[in-house]
Amino acid sequence: MYKPAKIREFVTPALHKKPTEKTINGRTIKTYVNAPKPNLKGKFKLKGTSEITANGLTVVNDKTSYTTWYKSDFEAKDILTINGTDYLIIGTPENVEMRGRYSILNLEKIEGGA
Repeated sequence: MYKPAKIREFVTPALHKKPTEKTINGRTIKTYVNAPKPNLKGKFKLKGTSEITANGLTVVNDKTSYTTWYKSDFEAKDILTINGTDYLIIGTPENVEMRGRYSILNLEKIEGGA
């Protein structure tokens, strides 16, 4: 049975947000609203960073993972706000061993202009 960490190590707070789209004057504007029960506690782990150069700009790309209790409404393209920084959920969130107990989210830091 998978045990990611002792429960006392789930101490990093996060805020779960879902994207919504509105069309104003023919233009689609994406905004983020809090998901139902948005407050999360979990374990934040940095996987690595890389530098990307696009259009003459250098952007640092942070890849991280966040292990938390399972929620069925996690989806790709949702946002987690951790310590005031927004992270985008990339890929399908993992339901560990299909038990509905833990979830591992792969995250990417949102910043830069590339």
